[in-house]
Amino acid sequence: MLLKGKFFYIFLMIAIITSGCAYNVPPVGSAKNNRQSQLAGKKMPIKVGMYLSDDLKQYIYKRPNKGAAFQMKIGEYLPQIAMTMGSAMFDNVVLVNSLPPYDDSYRPDVEAVISPEILFCYGNTVGAFAGYIEAKIKLRVAVYGLDGNTLWQDEAVGESRSNDMDYTVLAGMEEPDKTGYQAVSSATVHLVDDFYDKPSQALLSLLEIKKAENLTNGGALPDFELFKNLYEKGRFQYDKKNYYQSLYLFAKASSIAPDEPAALFYTGASYTRTGDKQRALKQFKDVIKKASGQEVEDSKKWIQRLNDPLKIGVVGGNKANGAGLDDGVIQEALINNGMYKIIDTAKLMPADSVMTPSEFSQFIDKCYKNGVKVVILHDIDGVSKKAESNHYSGEDVATEHRVSISAKVYSTKKKHLKTEVQVNEGSSTIQGQTAEEETKTRQQLLQSGAKKLVLQLLKNDIF
Repeated sequence: MLLKGKFFYIFLMIAIITSGCAYNVPPVGSAKNNRQSQLAGKKMPIKVGMYLSDDLKQYIYKRPNKGAAFQMKIGEYLPQIAMTMGSAMFDNVVLVNSLPPYDDSYRPDVEAVISPEILFCYGNTVGAFAGYIEAKIKLRVAVYGLDGNTLWQDEAVGESRSNDMDYTVLAGMEEPDKTGYQAVSSATVHLVDDFYDKPSQALLSLLEIKKAENLTNGGALPDFELFKNLYEKGRFQYDKKNYYQSLYLFAKASSIAPDEPAALFYTGASYTRTGDKQRALKQFKDVIKKASGQEVEDSKKWIQRLNDPLKIGVVGGNKANGAGLDDGVIQEALINNGMYKIIDTAKLMPADSVMTPSEFSQFIDKCYKNGVKVVILHDIDGVSKKAESNHYSGEDVATEHRVSISAKVYSTKKKHLKTEVQVNEGSSTIQGQTAEEETKTRQQLLQSGAKKLVLQLLKNDIF
């Protein structure tokens, strides 16, 4: 059943202590943990991944202090605290190697992914020869769907201070690590409390179903109820255009009932919408072999469409170069998914890259005469800047990296705007980076954003 915030604090404390860690979670003193409130949902009964970047796992907060090196090895104990936090929110949490969306080279068995970030970190000794240690940290935690879109996000600050001590006898500087550990744990208590206090409808939708009809296996399948539950959840996600989620569920359903045509068909349709052409073709061919009726006819239509890729032209803007980014990854992402045939439109463009409305109309006409069905005009912008600071002397402040891709999709036949797509990618790094490293980070975001741009095009039937 549901537990109030103070009980989640107790859960976290017990879990950390019993895990063998040497540090205890501090009293939080938050009004949220003491209030009597009604929370909105149970611990989410799904399996999720936990992703921690190398930047976080290797992070050590350091500052010179009274002739000695003051440090808190945050990255050493953050994974354990993060997994404990995840276990208070979801039924099953496993470590994963990257953020979604995933391709065939790596596709973990999870339905969502949690990822924490550190926005700022501060620690210090207070007093000359005796006193106490204080620490403060701000965490941001996001939960991502399998398409990489954010389902839930929150931020929280955790603070802690040690008992009074004599610095002259402080051996090994273990107390800073204890205090830092407690500050991180304090932040996660607030985050879990908020998770239940403000439930995410996007996350709750992962549990919703659409009642299925005409499943041919019926009650003859030993695991029919499990199959039916997975299939119904898959249909709900498919109709909501959450195609990576539906693919995950239909693939699991098909593993239980390999000959069920409805599950086979929708697995193929989901592969199509996630840009996996070859797997989609295989699924539709399996439907034709194993089934009869409407699924066969629909599968033949999908095969015909997949074997006739959409001919498109791609035109980039000028902002990417100013941000030090290579916008060639947009065209590369479009080519790699196999759903498009790229037509070179450079020779059809006017000499001046900035086209007037009349020149753009002429350009569209030329594209149409050369067999181009759709023209995609995209622009890219990116920036790296420090996050908001609390202005503590000696604090570490994360650098926020942002990349945005905007695209307009035009039909060359009707000469009108079919759709507009906006993709915003972001991440943060708490450890310092050179200008070249920041550019590399933004380029990685651009590559991820390019893949999501393609997914948005597929979602809008541009294929």
